[in-house]
Amino acid sequence: MTENNIEAPDKNRISTARKWVMAIARGISFPIVDLFFKVFNRSQVIGAENIPKTGGALFASNHVSGVDTILIPAFAIRRFSTMPFMAPGKEELFAIPIVRSIISIWGSFAVKRRSRDIESMKRIAYYANNYQVMIFPEGTRSRNGELLRGRSGVGWIIYKARPVVIPTLVINTDHYFWPGRKTRWFKVPYTVVFGEPMNLDPFYEMPDSKATSQAISDAIMSEIAKLRMEHQPLYIDPPLLTGFNYEREKA
Repeated sequence: MTENNIEAPDKNRISTARKWVMAIARGISFPIVDLFFKVFNRSQVIGAENIPKTGGALFASNHVSGVDTILIPAFAIRRFSTMPFMAPGKEELFAIPIVRSIISIWGSFAVKRRSRDIESMKRIAYYANNYQVMIFPEGTRSRNGELLRGRSGVGWIIYKARPVVIPTLVINTDHYFWPGRKTRWFKVPYTVVFGEPMNLDPFYEMPDSKATSQAISDAIMSEIAKLRMEHQPLYIDPPLLTGFNYEREKA
């Protein structure tokens, strides 16, 4: 990654021992996860063939609920593989020892929200070229299902790392069980769509600036919007699938 001025410090490398611990933990959890998504619910994956067979990849997805963080790896992780699947998590979760232990084994690592956490951004850049990484460009959950504008920080990571970027769409994850909500445990047709790897080469010819980083993030959200419109019939309660209006978001 020296070509793009991103160092690969030893602290970001995942040891062989930890890879095996993560793989074993996933192996124990997979039957439960598969039972929930594939048996109790009518979950499906579209575009699994777009996931690279080897090497790293960055899954850039819309974000609607906590179910997203389980649904995407459930269908993206390579079974019987020690390839790590990494995901940033809000640092508040890591303040609870037992929670920290569980989510760390699964591949989560702490990031500071509402601030430009450069070290975490460099870590994600390194992971994206070497492992599988899940990231939410919007930076937070959408409360109404509509797409939010992506953060420029995600574009910066991609500009520096230049990984394989898979635009990813989650559908119906707002219909999950939660006290006080009219939602349910079973027969929810959760769907995750993996789009074709994006060609972002034109952006890499542009100057290293915030405008370029934002343009990359906008392009990713635009691809997610296209996937959302294409798969509109799969929604239980379709949101306003009219594309993504960046000018409205900037207003």
